[in-house]
Order: sequence, then C-alpha cells, then structure tokens
Amino acid sequence: MSNYPNMSYCMCNNTLLALKQVVEAMNDEGPMFLREMSRDERRSFEELFSMCEDFMTLSEELQEEYVREERDGQPDEPQECSDFDPDC
Repeated sequence: MSNYPNMSYCMCNNTLLALKQVVEAMNDEGPMFLREMSRDERRSFEELFSMCEDFMTLSEELQEEYVREERDGQPDEPQECSDFDPDC
C-alpha cells in the first residue's frame, strides 16, 4: 500500500473527511457541482461513484463474514449429532 495517499492506520478517517467534503460541496452547489468540473474531475467523480458502490457491496460481505466468525462457535450449517464434537 505504499502508493496510496494515506497510512493504513488512518486511511478510513482521512477518507471519511475527504468524502464529507465532497458531499458538502454537492449539497451546497447542487447541479453546479457537476457543471463546473473539468473533464478529468468529472471522470474521477464517476469513478468515485463506482468505487462507492463497490465499497458498499464489499462492506456488507465483510460485515456478514465478521458476524459469522464472531458467533460463539455456532456452526454455519446444521450438523448431525454424530458430527458434533462436544470438546469444541
């Protein structure tokens, strides 16, 4: 991750602040927000939109996986009594 603008320990916090800045500008400027963008900035805006969709999808998947792993040793699928190890 050496090619990224944030250190790993603060990337979520810094990205959150940057995204808040974008959302605030969108709210304040309305349609002018898009009209005043350069071609490169518009391309980055569209890529950001796509990245946010990917972020939402992956976040949901990671949250579900995290919850599964944090359960108190409950199996993901029903098991037969003969398959159950009481020492687990």
